[in-house]
Amino acid sequence: MWVYINYPNPHFTMHRDCNCRMIRMHSKHNQRVRRARISNLDQFLLEFTEQRLPFAAESTLNDIWIEIELDNSEQETGLVHVLQALLGRRYGPLADAPIEIHC
Repeated sequence: MWVYINYPNPHFTMHRDCNCRMIRMHSKHNQRVRRARISNLDQFLLEFTEQRLPFAAESTLNDIWIEIELDNSEQETGLVHVLQALLGRRYGPLADAPIEIHC
């Protein structure tokens, strides 16, 4: 699954189809991308709990793509909700942002 998080226009969008054209459309210069796997989950979550990934209303900090490959889709969806809770502590608009399923 791929998840797109946008801060200035607060929303989370989940893409289960890795070939979705929307994923390719959002590849901009210096696009931030992170990957979550079982093997790196503790380090991945530290980036969010320790607020190492700042968000701001500027092109290099306003969004991020996250590729999530866990054991099943329930875990992957659950991780998106955990990320929303973690980010929402610092970035209020993300706390209540909609989580949409695109594909």
